[in-house]
Amino acid sequence: MRRSVLSRGLPLCLIAVPALLLSRPLRADALGDLRAALDRLSAVAPLKARVEIARTDLEKEKPKAERKGEAVVEHGPSGLSLHLDPAQLPKPGTKAERKRRNEATVRLEPDEALKLLDPARELKEMLEGATTVSEKSETFEGKAVRTLVLRPAPDLDEEDRKAVKRYEDVVTLRLDAENLPIALDRTVDVKVSKMLLSFTLAHRESRRFARHGGRLVTTAATEESRTSGLGQSGGSKTRWTVTPL
Repeated sequence: MRRSVLSRGLPLCLIAVPALLLSRPLRADALGDLRAALDRLSAVAPLKARVEIARTDLEKEKPKAERKGEAVVEHGPSGLSLHLDPAQLPKPGTKAERKRRNEATVRLEPDEALKLLDPARELKEMLEGATTVSEKSETFEGKAVRTLVLRPAPDLDEEDRKAVKRYEDVVTLRLDAENLPIALDRTVDVKVSKMLLSFTLAHRESRRFARHGGRLVTTAATEESRTSGLGQSGGSKTRWTVTPL
């Protein structure tokens, strides 16, 4: 998850995470409870779901036309398959017509499809070496939850670290009575300087989860990324809706 979140906004070679010395290790009981709950899940049973996507590109803080897409995804022991809506299949036409269709369409990528249908795998990856900011019991959307606020561990080499001047990455997980995530919210703020060039990235992510057929499934997700540098600014906002079939 760490690299996939950042890769849309900046080249990976420019992103680094300084040591987070002020954080303390995630308590063994909290980490153990969450990991054990994720380990109990199974992605063996095949799952078929419809994924709807809506993306708005931003240029100088102004939204451009919204692009939409849809796909049916199947995931199970045999792997992952994507079935595009017939309207998104390539069609004959003039170059201008094909360009208009492409500009109005967004397609689901395999890595994003896997994150939607089997998020437990990436969540467990994110927990490796994580540190905690806080842990408490509270009410969330009318339900009693256990809230963990985490900082993911760095996963970059020393050369990348030297380029980062500011890095904040905070993940909030809300767990149900069985210690399974029902919601994730993440904020990432980065400033990178390299070879007299400076870039900033602001990323916001929100996901909601449910259980289906013994596995955890992302039912809805939004991501918003904004970048600026060299006098330019842009970004995008994307929404995914997942409906098991």
